[in-house]
Amino acid sequence: MRSNLERRYRSLLRLLPARYRAEREEEMVGIFLADRTDDLDLEHGWPGWGETGATLALAVRVRLGARRPAGTALRVLALTGLLGQLVSSAQSWTVTARLGAAADGQGWWYDVTALVAFAALVAGRRAAGRVAAGLSGVLSLAAVVWSAAAGLPPWWTLLWHVPALLTALAVVAGFHREAPPVPRVWWAVAPVALVAGVASVVSAPALSTGTMSAAWLIAAAAVAVARPWTARAPASAA
Repeated sequence: MRSNLERRYRSLLRLLPARYRAEREEEMVGIFLADRTDDLDLEHGWPGWGETGATLALAVRVRLGARRPAGTALRVLALTGLLGQLVSSAQSWTVTARLGAAADGQGWWYDVTALVAFAALVAGRRAAGRVAAGLSGVLSLAAVVWSAAAGLPPWWTLLWHVPALLTALAVVAGFHREAPPVPRVWWAVAPVALVAGVASVVSAPALSTGTMSAAWLIAAAAVAVARPWTARAPASAA
């Protein structure tokens, strides 16, 4: 007869794909219960925080693995999001060069974290890329919270910072330690998108919702044309 603790462990393992559970569930439950033999614990105990966190991380790695369509789609989305941020940065620097620093509608951190994250991921430095993207997400969240507390128009803040926050989440989830290397074609996609971004604001009076929307459209169009998900990835990555 199963204890309540065992049932809770099995419920936790439902985070994993059915095929994975069919192969590993009994082994994993046995390991979880190996040192938990107290009758009171078996009746009223719950999975530990460490075990829960490890299972969640395993579920992400398995469901977003190298051969999983969901994982491939998420990684393409993450890199497209970073590319959109780079295009937006190129727009910002172009307008600033013409009109002065007062025209810069976004902080320098937005540019730096996006550049570091994109370059690191394409170069195979996943840890550095995840840290940079995570920092961008934290700063974007802080900007949204500060704007709401200050009573500023929330739609404008959301337009500028929510894409960076969602991109950060996609990077952190998609580029886990078992993710495949990034195809080098992304190195060719980036300059094309950046040039298009600069061209889109050469005569623009200032940054606006229109230029921001154009940045994401340019990034999406460049990725759709290059189809990087079909390119061969390098044999290994650091």
